[in-house]
Amino acid sequence: MMTDKEKFSAIKAVFLDMDGTIYHGGTLYPTTMPFIGFLEKRGIPYAYCSNNTSYSKDEYVARLAKFGLKATEKNFYTATDFLVDTLKKEHPEWKKLYLLGMPAMADELRGHGYDIVDKDPEAVIVSFDKLLCYERLCQAAYFIREGVPGFSTHPDVFCPSDQPTCLVDCGAISRCVELASGKTLRQLGKPDAGFIRSAAGRLSLDASQTLMIGDRLATDIAAGTNAGSFTCRIVGPGADLASYAPVTPDWTCNDLGELQKLWENN
Repeated sequence: MMTDKEKFSAIKAVFLDMDGTIYHGGTLYPTTMPFIGFLEKRGIPYAYCSNNTSYSKDEYVARLAKFGLKATEKNFYTATDFLVDTLKKEHPEWKKLYLLGMPAMADELRGHGYDIVDKDPEAVIVSFDKLLCYERLCQAAYFIREGVPGFSTHPDVFCPSDQPTCLVDCGAISRCVELASGKTLRQLGKPDAGFIRSAAGRLSLDASQTLMIGDRLATDIAAGTNAGSFTCRIVGPGADLASYAPVTPDWTCNDLGELQKLWENN
């Protein structure tokens, strides 16, 4: 069994979940910026790895800038990126997609050469969609029932929020489509091992050389475990402690500051 010192020495890149890990709702955790500075000082690349498909890369950069965090598009790997990587690797001939998703996601897919269509799609993509309407939900279920391959970008059934609401997410919308169509969608996003492996591949690294940090056992920690990465679960205020999967993280910390101290002492 590896010691903590051996584990930390093996880490060549860090992947961070966002809500519940670096911030919660509209509040940045006070340990986030020092931890990012710690990584930068040591020359360790990092990326924010999220199942959230609500924002484009530009919007994510601007969102973090409001917290005072400097980032570029290269600092993000999202469920949209993993979807694109998967489609281009497995079905490079596909160009026409029917999408239940946010306009920002549609723009990103177009930027990768895809046409967002209402007729004769080669695949149906189900994701988080605040503009979801009944007719389009029915159309997605129809296409899938008729044999068009269907993909769900991530399994989360609700979005984290510090507001008095329950934000219905992709997993719940996907389940609705599956029940109506009688077909099962191909599930992407965390906890799929390919998510972390693809993110690591973009840095020319193996997943075993990376650390995945997040609050949700069922997505963040399971994704890292499935890919063979090191993992750290954040369990402080704002973390999702209800999420469950039969996995054990390498470290469990209240916040990134606690993880930083462990790392510095090893």
